[in-house]
Amino acid sequence: MPGAHWVRAALQVNPYAYQGRNSPSTRFASEADYNEALLDKCDELGIELIAITDHWAVDTASGLIHDATARGVVALPGFEANTAEGFHLLVIFESGTAVADVNAAVGACGGTPGCNNGTVGHSFEYILEKMSDRGALVIPAHANVANSGMLTGRQGNPLAKLINHPQLHALGITPSVAAAQEQEAIIERRKPFDRRHPLAVIHADDISHPDALETEGGSTWFKVSTLTVESLKIAVRTPETRIALTDPKGETRPLLKEISWVGGFLDGVTIPLSPDLTALIGGRGTGKSTAIESLRYVLGLTPIGASAKADHDAIVRGVLRAGTVVKLAVEAISPRPQAFTIERSVHNTPLVKDSSGTVTSLQPADVIGDVEIFGQHELAELTSDSAKVASMLHRFQGNGDLTAEHKATLATLKESREKLARAEMDKAELGEELADIPRLEEQVRQFQETDVPTRLSEVTRMNQDEAVFSEGQSRVADAKSTLTGLTDTQLTAKLGASYDGLEGSPQADTLRLVQSATNTLAETLKILATQAEAAIAAADAAIASAETDWTNAIREQRDDHADVLRQLVQDGLEPDKYLTTTKALEDLKAKEPRQAGIDANIKELVASRKTLLQELAEHENKRVEALHDAIRTANAATGGVVIVKPIAAQDRCHVKSLIEDAVSGQRTQIMAAVDAEGFSTRAFVEAARKGEAELTAKFSIRGAQARGVVDAGEALFRQIEELSVGNAVEVQLDIGAGTGTREFKKMDDLSKGQRATALLLLLLGASRAPLVIDQPEDDLDNRFVYDGIVKNLRELKGKRQIIASTHNANVPVLGDAELIVALEGSGQNGKPVEGGIGSLDDATIRALAESILEGGTAAFNARQHLYGF
Repeated sequence: MPGAHWVRAALQVNPYAYQGRNSPSTRFASEADYNEALLDKCDELGIELIAITDHWAVDTASGLIHDATARGVVALPGFEANTAEGFHLLVIFESGTAVADVNAAVGACGGTPGCNNGTVGHSFEYILEKMSDRGALVIPAHANVANSGMLTGRQGNPLAKLINHPQLHALGITPSVAAAQEQEAIIERRKPFDRRHPLAVIHADDISHPDALETEGGSTWFKVSTLTVESLKIAVRTPETRIALTDPKGETRPLLKEISWVGGFLDGVTIPLSPDLTALIGGRGTGKSTAIESLRYVLGLTPIGASAKADHDAIVRGVLRAGTVVKLAVEAISPRPQAFTIERSVHNTPLVKDSSGTVTSLQPADVIGDVEIFGQHELAELTSDSAKVASMLHRFQGNGDLTAEHKATLATLKESREKLARAEMDKAELGEELADIPRLEEQVRQFQETDVPTRLSEVTRMNQDEAVFSEGQSRVADAKSTLTGLTDTQLTAKLGASYDGLEGSPQADTLRLVQSATNTLAETLKILATQAEAAIAAADAAIASAETDWTNAIREQRDDHADVLRQLVQDGLEPDKYLTTTKALEDLKAKEPRQAGIDANIKELVASRKTLLQELAEHENKRVEALHDAIRTANAATGGVVIVKPIAAQDRCHVKSLIEDAVSGQRTQIMAAVDAEGFSTRAFVEAARKGEAELTAKFSIRGAQARGVVDAGEALFRQIEELSVGNAVEVQLDIGAGTGTREFKKMDDLSKGQRATALLLLLLGASRAPLVIDQPEDDLDNRFVYDGIVKNLRELKGKRQIIASTHNANVPVLGDAELIVALEGSGQNGKPVEGGIGSLDDATIRALAESILEGGTAAFNARQHLYGF
């Protein structure tokens, strides 16, 4: 795999010819047997690298080096020296170093190749300097073991002189032996052992039997990109991130593995991604931002910031371009480790393919979970909006969206509002119609003074009868409309559909009860639907038949009534007006019973809405609780450098826009109330329903503005009570961090760089989701990059995947990037530089980093120690 990764190594392996206590020759019949057993154990334990360090000898290692190489285990030649001060040193050379060169080094140290184990050579300082100049890695062996250990038999300033040598970078400690007297002080760099850089503690006990490799002191894990002494030398200079004394298994988490392009600016390019820190470096126009935004695009994620979204869309449109396909290989962990490829061509939606290349119905989030991606300057944009920062924190507890239940409650509330509005409109319209009854009754009374009512009594009765048929037909039509859902064939089909996976369950008999229940319901509803349709048809037919019978029965009466009507007209009366009036009156009276039904419906809808509003409040409370959880996580993760506090969102435009649409004239008092710190939408609506005096008392809204709110009525109130002010956060940064004093400032009082720094510190610590960020240093305070950001990057090793494009040395060098990808561009296309994918323990990568990256004095000073820049 490209870049730095963990390798298990044993650096004090003795060859078969080793002479001393527990010599291999005393327990194995031949060198071949010993070598085979030793290398079998290396395979079993995953040891990929060994150093063969016999006392003052390298010739004895040849057979083991040959056999190890044949088995795929890298074997480094070397020897164990005995200093003039009487302690042992491991002197390890690069693989392939000629035996003659190592023997020459033995002589340079004051020994003779193959001399007695107890032979004393030159001083520690001399050997360390001369062997380091020859490219060797020098490590004091079993430093806490009596007689032969560097830390035993000496202390104070004499020991400090040895420990503080600038070319000493590691100590071999034997964990099965008690710590030496000054060991803790040395490791913790307490005076007089106050080295500028820490010493790496490694385990490299004598290995003279394969079983010794299984002991705690037998091996150490090094994070390197190549199995070389050069990589080991860099690892011991970076012990916090590149050395582990126990198996450094990272936290199991979904990972982005590799991204590639077909078409567009990065056509044909494939970029691998480290499980820990990947840094994309390169000049302007080499494709760094394109790579970052491609990750966002293939995952189907939308930027939080408006400017960031515009930049993202511009890259998709103008750099990726139509027809380009972006492919992202990912590793999922739930419900089991599994590889997927997410593909997206420009202007299409993402596709998720399984390891066989089959398109699934999964979404990217289903396989990789949450991924946090921030474009160039997006952090700076977000710092000006506390609600968006809160939204970002919400995403650390999930995806930041409302829950499905929360959305469902809001949808049902909207539906209830619309039903209430329709019911109230029906009531108002019916009320307007029924309001005409007194006038019609008055007109009918005027006819009472004539003999028209008497002479037309039978006609009036027939009109009343006819109104019954009209009302009956209207009611049947309402029933038909209400039962539309019940008679929908799709409903019964859905209920009766089979369930997948029943037969494979050990509880299949129980699960079949579910199938039986929905099947029974489907059949019952089908029967009921058939019965309902038949009943409606029967009702229609019965009413039509009754109306026919009635029409036939009154046919002779109608003929007689026609004669009466003609006579009334001849007498100068107005029978038509009377009949029209009485018919209209009877029609209205036939509608009067509807009023009680509408009132009952409104009462039921109001009660249901009250319950829904309580549900909404519960959802909002849970969302606030989730934000508090995220804030606690964020505050703990930053170590107190950044403090987050929950506050109400300051942007109330969603509330104000409703008021502006519903209330005309001056609204200054209303808007001031909405902007007030403790404003509550539901408290506002409650006051408005009580009237102007309550608005004045609770919200200082007076006069015409109070009347305007009250007059807007339920149409406004119901919309407002479905809203919440929303959540935001107040972020404070300790600008005195690292100085010994604490000085917190709010976001508004910070510089642009300090704001972005505070936000990035939150991002790094408040989640374990992969984090992708484009040139974060552009918006950061450089002091915090070194003192805060880098520290967090190192602490997240094995816990969180981070991918960053950068031109600042602090991020990849001091953050100790496991993988660096150096990009170059031709103006038309971008691609990785030849040999430009690797880690800083590769000479080519170091040279590229030195030529491409920029950084502050602290970064370059540290780089001198870590990487020899």
